[in-house]
Amino acid sequence: MTESLLFPHGELDGIAMLIDLLHDQQRRLKRYLEDVDETCLNWKVDPEANSISLILWHMGRLTDVFFNQLALGKTAEETSWFKCGWANRTSYDPRGRGRDGWGTLNEYTPKEIAEIPTLNKEELFNFIDDVYAGLEKYLNLTTMRSLTEPAAGFNGTFTRYQVIVMALMDNVRHLGEILLIKSLWQRSIK
Repeated sequence: MTESLLFPHGELDGIAMLIDLLHDQQRRLKRYLEDVDETCLNWKVDPEANSISLILWHMGRLTDVFFNQLALGKTAEETSWFKCGWANRTSYDPRGRGRDGWGTLNEYTPKEIAEIPTLNKEELFNFIDDVYAGLEKYLNLTTMRSLTEPAAGFNGTFTRYQVIVMALMDNVRHLGEILLIKSLWQRSIK
């Protein structure tokens, strides 16, 4: 007999774990940044470093691309950046930029980085919330069997589950990066 972990909402399976991770990341982001102003949000440790706002945009965009395009095989226009109106609001089209043309900030040139629109904290949270809401909706309607199917991207080398986890784990790493930048900012103004 195998025992399952007990979770406040019932038994914890792979889908519930992913949803819990989504919620945890949203809570942490908002808690870590509740006292951060726009100056801190856009501050860079040095001219070539990323700001917290760039990292937040990257977190949302990478999850958006990995989930919609690379896991499910949707078009770029079906990502939250386009579907939820962010491209229209900002007049920014990230397609074809950076690593593999994903437009996720990875391997952007300095010129491409400068073209990313400056969003305020509320807008960045709303973008990430849009991406996470789309992913959560999918997870609530799918099965573990579907998640174990080959992903559309990476030549089918990984499952949909693995591609989604890649993005979410990348975001966990960025949570630590955000805390470091916030700490360095606080020290710099003392």
